[in-house]
Amino acid sequence: MLRVSLCLPYLKHCTHSNYHFSQNLQFEPAEVKRFFFNVPTGATWMDVTVRDTRTSDLDVSSRTIVLHALQLLPHTPYRDNERKRVLNLVPGQTLITSTAVHEGVTLELALARQWSVLGDTSLHVQVSFQGITPSNHQLTILPGGAGASTRITSALSNESILPTAKLTHWRTPIRPKSPGTISPLGERDLWPTQSTQIHQLVLTYEFDQPEAGNFIPRVPSLQGYLYESPYESQMILAFDSQKKLLGVADAWPSKEISGPKGKITLRMQIRHDSPEMLLKLSNQVLWIERKLSKEVAVSVFASHHDMLKGQPSFSKRTLAKGNSCAIFLAEPAADKLPKATKAGDVLLGNVSYESPEGSLPGAGKKPGGFPLQYLVGPSESTVAKPKDPEPPDDRTPAQKLEDAILKVKLENVQKLASDEKQASNFTALYDSVMAQHPNEIQLMLVGLLHDDLESWRMQRLNEIVQKANSIIDKIDASKLVLYYGVTGYYNKDDGPSVKERKEMDQLKDALIEALARKARALADLDKPEFDDTMQQLAKWVDNMETNNKFAVLNLAKLGRQRRLGSVLKLLTTLLEKDGEETKGGICPLTRADLLKRRATVLEELGYHHLVEYDRVWSLIASPKSYTLF
Repeated sequence: MLRVSLCLPYLKHCTHSNYHFSQNLQFEPAEVKRFFFNVPTGATWMDVTVRDTRTSDLDVSSRTIVLHALQLLPHTPYRDNERKRVLNLVPGQTLITSTAVHEGVTLELALARQWSVLGDTSLHVQVSFQGITPSNHQLTILPGGAGASTRITSALSNESILPTAKLTHWRTPIRPKSPGTISPLGERDLWPTQSTQIHQLVLTYEFDQPEAGNFIPRVPSLQGYLYESPYESQMILAFDSQKKLLGVADAWPSKEISGPKGKITLRMQIRHDSPEMLLKLSNQVLWIERKLSKEVAVSVFASHHDMLKGQPSFSKRTLAKGNSCAIFLAEPAADKLPKATKAGDVLLGNVSYESPEGSLPGAGKKPGGFPLQYLVGPSESTVAKPKDPEPPDDRTPAQKLEDAILKVKLENVQKLASDEKQASNFTALYDSVMAQHPNEIQLMLVGLLHDDLESWRMQRLNEIVQKANSIIDKIDASKLVLYYGVTGYYNKDDGPSVKERKEMDQLKDALIEALARKARALADLDKPEFDDTMQQLAKWVDNMETNNKFAVLNLAKLGRQRRLGSVLKLLTTLLEKDGEETKGGICPLTRADLLKRRATVLEELGYHHLVEYDRVWSLIASPKSYTLF
């Protein structure tokens, strides 16, 4: 049996000056109580107080009550103004729930007991409307120190106010890498008349995740609409740097997508039968929204004067019925913002004006407050780092010219060194410059790096060892030991000392590079000299065994010692960050490289089932192409 209660006197009662409704309710099985209210002007939230009025000492079980409130607004999905609460009450218990409302719009309030509840249910329900109305419902703080201000009014009753504001989310705008591609879809994507072809626009975006975390891609002009949208549909697919699908967003992207640190690629498909309509979105801006790991508090003041001084902050007070007061929100300090924010980003949050006086949760405050946003301005200018003092230059004009020419030659040789297609040109230029400067260590180092390129290093291992030895022999290691001494201290304000330090650091780096690449070549040649070279390298590298810039050497060392468990542990550690820690080292390892090495170790250990597991997951984690829409 379903009973619906609609009493017009309730509407009339609600317009009373107290904006208060109260009634005892007795529920029968499957009964729903419905009430309609004209939300009074000036109301911004509604407090619903529910008390279980059962008096029997024998019935002490809880009652589950469902409370549903709904308002319908034009051009707004009903769910945006729908509130549902589930209350569990024992005899004599009182609960209060607050619901945001829109003034001047009819509100439906429905109460029912859960279908599984047994026994009698009697409640006392009290509804009261309250409100503190700001002159600006959404506040925007622009950079420059002017902050934002609004005027708040209490039209229904005396209200206790203590404004608080915070920023909770961060949005970054990005544009597509290039104008999107418009193309017709397949033969199934036709109108029923078979005369109109559906087309798609595919846009590709890229952004960097500063740290692993969650995000939501948002396109405000398209999302939030379905049947009312002028476009047929849109879908966004998110991928990591290995083309692995991370998540999907559609017209209502409410679920966060979890992404790793590094490059994230988004591909958005928009469908329409008119290519001209799609062409309008060929450079569509997309927003990346993240939840701040730490909320940014926004200071609130009672006057512009106090805001600029930074004190005193707004104090708690009573706002009499019919009166108003001013509120000023200060721009947040730059050091409180996320480090990765840049000019044009937007931080979102909310501001609440009420000071709850009720002793029960949910009483006397508009849920969610009012929207607040802060437009991030240009970054603060940094103090220029003082230039290192320059020593007196005793070179002759001829020597200066010779050094400048050598510098240009080195730059040109370095440009060709890593270009595999320019191998023959590099060899000719390198030999020519080397003949003129046979003792130039930096030039010899360029030749070593060229021979150690992955494309052909396995055919040049002996040449790598020879060139590395030539560099090591040119460097006086004992001189470096004497120079760095115990602490490596030098006078940073003395020009000659700074110059000497730079030269010594350059020699030390060259020695480390030569020893490291020699060691790797010896490991591939399976030479016993590998262990001695590693010992020499460890003298110049701090924490050699845990320094992942030299992970390839540590893996080789552990493998030669047959410590396969340790090799497996190191590979698994590197895989946690997809080999990011090896970048900048002598041999950066990608995720694919690490998985291949791990498969080899697992085969040696006899864990064939784990090899198969890795193989299957590597196909999923590193697909050859992007997932189709």
